Amino acid sequence: MTDHALVPGISARFHISRHAFRLDVDLDCPARGVTALFGPSGCGKTTLLRAIAGLDRYRGTYLKVGDSVWQSDDLFVPPHQRELGYVFQEASLFAHLTVQGNLEYGRRRAATQHFLSIDDTIDMLGIAHLLDRKPNTLSGGERQRVAIARALAVSPRLLLMDEPLASLDLERKQEIMPYLETLHQTLEIPVIYVSHSPD
Repeated sequence: MTDHALVPGISARFHISRHAFRLDVDLDCPARGVTALFGPSGCGKTTLLRAIAGLDRYRGTYLKVGDSVWQSDDLFVPPHQRELGYVFQEASLFAHLTVQGNLEYGRRRAATQHFLSIDDTIDMLGIAHLLDRKPNTLSGGERQRVAIARALAVSPRLLLMDEPLASLDLERKQEIMPYLETLHQTLEIPVIYVSHSPD
């Protein structure tokens, strides 16, 4: 078993200024487990995730994931080369593809080493019966489970989750929570989970 206390996690230093908005982040996260970022709407949670993903670029930043520097004053790894999965508030699935097709798209982006097989991901998120369906035939909770599965299909070194339950009603939230708990217990990677809800 790996001693995760000795494995490098995530080090992030961001100084973001936009008009009247300022966000200063000095963050160290463990190599495994869930780190929750909590705060009211507009405080910069999504801004931070987008910066970590490389979707928005700022000066004076530093990001190291494990042993790899993804961003510094003289280095910027573009988003498509960062080994990460990103789950947005909305599922953002490809409407023209089946669930299986969405998962295969994610797998094509994967690094050569797969820490979790597609079959294991399908089982873990309980979506085997959905594989032949298109996203517009799924419930909100089903779409989010498929979105999480697609994010994991890339075998990420880091999983970013931006309020993945925000668009769901209470019943759908209660439906998906056991799957999130399974992720927490199973994954050997760090997860940064953003929410404005104390629950």
